[in-house]
Amino acid sequence: MRRLLPLPAVLLAALALAAPASAAPSPDIVISEIYGGGGNSGATLRNDFIELFNRGTTTVDVSTWSVQYASAAGTTWQRTNLVGTIAPGQFYLVQESAGTGGTQSLPAPDATGTIAMSGTAGKVALVTNQTALTCGATRGSCSAVATVRDLIGYGATASDSEGAPAPAPSNTNADVRAVACTDTDQNAADFTLSTPAPQNTASPRTPCAAPPGDAAPRVTDTDPDDGASEVPVTTSPTVAFSEDVTVADGGFALSCTRSGAAAITVSGGPRTFTLDPARDLAVGERCTITVSAASVSDVDTDDPPDSPAADVTSSFTTPGLALRIPEIQGTAHRSAFTGERVSGVPGVVTARRSNGYYLQDPVSDGRDATSQGIFVFTGTAPPASAAVGNAVLVNGRVDEFRPGGASSDNLSTTQLSSPVTTPAGTGTVPPTLVGPGGRVPPTEVIDDDTLGDIETTMTTFDPEQDGIDFYESLEGMLTRVNDPVAVGPTSDFGEVPTLAAGGEGASIRTARGGIVIRPTDFNPERIIFDDVIADTPTVDVRDAFAGPVDAVVDYSFGNFKFLALRTPEVVDGGLEREITDEKRDDQLAIASFNVENLDALDPPEKFQRLAETLVTNLRSPDIVGVEEVQDDDGARTPAPTDASLTYARLIAAIEAEGGPTYTYRQIDPASNQDGGQPNGNIRVGFLYRTDTGVSFVDRPGGTAVNATEEDATRRGAQLTLSPGRIDPTDPAFARSRKPLAGEFRYRGRTVIAIVNHFNSKGGDDPLFGRVQPPIRSSEAQRHQQAAIVNAFVDELLAADKNARVVVFGDLNDFEFSRTLDILEGGELFNLADLLPQEERYSYVFEGNSQVLDQILVSRALMAPRPEYDSVHTNAEFADQISDHDPQLARLRITGAPVKDE
Repeated sequence: MRRLLPLPAVLLAALALAAPASAAPSPDIVISEIYGGGGNSGATLRNDFIELFNRGTTTVDVSTWSVQYASAAGTTWQRTNLVGTIAPGQFYLVQESAGTGGTQSLPAPDATGTIAMSGTAGKVALVTNQTALTCGATRGSCSAVATVRDLIGYGATASDSEGAPAPAPSNTNADVRAVACTDTDQNAADFTLSTPAPQNTASPRTPCAAPPGDAAPRVTDTDPDDGASEVPVTTSPTVAFSEDVTVADGGFALSCTRSGAAAITVSGGPRTFTLDPARDLAVGERCTITVSAASVSDVDTDDPPDSPAADVTSSFTTPGLALRIPEIQGTAHRSAFTGERVSGVPGVVTARRSNGYYLQDPVSDGRDATSQGIFVFTGTAPPASAAVGNAVLVNGRVDEFRPGGASSDNLSTTQLSSPVTTPAGTGTVPPTLVGPGGRVPPTEVIDDDTLGDIETTMTTFDPEQDGIDFYESLEGMLTRVNDPVAVGPTSDFGEVPTLAAGGEGASIRTARGGIVIRPTDFNPERIIFDDVIADTPTVDVRDAFAGPVDAVVDYSFGNFKFLALRTPEVVDGGLEREITDEKRDDQLAIASFNVENLDALDPPEKFQRLAETLVTNLRSPDIVGVEEVQDDDGARTPAPTDASLTYARLIAAIEAEGGPTYTYRQIDPASNQDGGQPNGNIRVGFLYRTDTGVSFVDRPGGTAVNATEEDATRRGAQLTLSPGRIDPTDPAFARSRKPLAGEFRYRGRTVIAIVNHFNSKGGDDPLFGRVQPPIRSSEAQRHQQAAIVNAFVDELLAADKNARVVVFGDLNDFEFSRTLDILEGGELFNLADLLPQEERYSYVFEGNSQVLDQILVSRALMAPRPEYDSVHTNAEFADQISDHDPQLARLRITGAPVKDE
């Protein structure tokens, strides 16, 4: 029969009559597999488990036994009691705690516990009673306890183990006894990492020794030193016995995971039998040979009984597809070979990280659209054979890993998992230049041909046009970026957004070195460096990295990341914090300032720096709308929600900086009804100074839940409650800050100010997520909020078309957004529109300079023309006192003064 694919040779050798010699302390039950990654990110199985195996010759009653677990350094043991018996060659499954992830349940457990095991380091003991252990502080302490039948310490930090600890498992690998029947009392030697494969008492038995009689076959790996579970493919599988036997028809069975049960022709004998399947086996599939004990008979007469004690099984894996990295990656966001096993994938190691390494094909396929690189996920520190610069061949499984879990909006990354790495000499891979002179990223379009999930929707893969496809085509590759310049500060996560080649060819740059967004341009040319492999330096906007930076391309937290191989040297760009112009005597200065979760227990430095910003950079405005003021004890308790001490400390700090004496007005929110940090009770409020002709018109009665309105009983635009909230019980403001209106007098003229902090953008899809175009789910609530504030302004203007109204604050949306269109409503004017495009920003997110904080005014305040300044003191700097830049308007207040009531 012609074979397109050779079949594996499986050698089944007979056991001796007696049990094999062993130094193992347990003559029967041993721990055969442990797995603590159940339900974790990337895991398939939902539960942790401990698997036992009877390597002895008699059935053992374990109904008074237990399995116990302690942390890597701990001596406090958790216990799961066992029930029932374990026969020779039988497995026994103990199910433990479930995680929140995973897609598959364990086989039916034989015992069930609730222990949450570490996925990387810990200790597991098999104990012949049900009393909790107290040992484990030092190596050998538990082995000395008479009731400890077997002990496994796993992970390098395990404080106790038999010999050196077993290797550290992961969310995708378990510690599995390399040879079920062998226990050398050396965990490191006895256990290997493998894909979790839990077995229970219903699984096929594999006795280690038969009763008298020598017709019991046993599996032998033909290459035990290769670290793989595969048996090399050479010929059709064979079953060998140590002496002559007869095997009845149907005594051998072959079943495979993908091709199913295969009809076989059996030839040979009386000692070696060849199994010839009727069809070709598929690549990369798991097959099992079963030898029926009842069908095997010894032909001699001197050592009865003449049959094995139980059926014997042997498993093997056929080699995977012979693919190169560009074939695996393909021209899409997911590999067409996901779930397939691959063999002999060639490449050169370009970088290492704590749980794997990056591999790149040194021979290009000549297509920019296919990545030449891939991540090889080892779960623990990669092997020494995967040193940078080594050429290797990899066997493994093609997987798609989605950071954040299956429900995340993140793209998945293609990787090789459960790898076997074989050295193949050394090699070199030149880095691919990204930027001018090399592969130039798109400068405007992230994606323009997808409607839905880019990984599953029919779409055009277009790296020349679409930024998301461009970076996908570099996934896993070694790259070089010449002269990167920072367009955002270093984040708390070590991320630095940059532009290549000093920003050559990039879209609209800010006057201070950043890059601004526009309605159809969210700047896909941004290159984000990350500190996964080497530390990234602390930089501000305009700082640069000296010379080229080499990095491998990865993906996490909604963005493609360039993982720098070495810490770059910084060239200081000299950016300084802005100071606004002095106002003229006939101008009213109004500012908006997000003080980022300020509470009375914050350190003095925060109050001092906020005060310095207000006094020096903003030049002590007449009225300040403040956002993100918390109650006095911050997020420590839900109530009371009073913030008087927080305001007092800020006002005192302003005076200490040489500023004027401010007064405040605000309304305490109901506990945990305004969003933000739980128990922080975030709110908006007013600061104002009285030495420049400003006064506040107090109309008492405003609470957290009642609404101020335009007072129809008085002439002109006036408030019933001042300060007062606008429609605080409307569902539009659920779990969000409520707008606060206040009535001011400036030199006898009324100004009504409304300070806002609209619903945040939390929950929106990332720009480089799998849903394209991104769904901005948070917009709906902001649209409702904007409509309510606009309607309130309409009421004021209906009472007095010349009413002076200022609507300002952290509006959490762009100046070109639908939210601002609704808020303006043809009656308000956004002063951000007075600025040139390159100066329109108050916030820098992932390197994108954008407007979130704004000041809008009614028509009466547009003449004479206002002066507007986005005062850049925070957003561009790594050392921030707030993540927002304050906004300031200088207004001429004209018209007749209000007559005293």
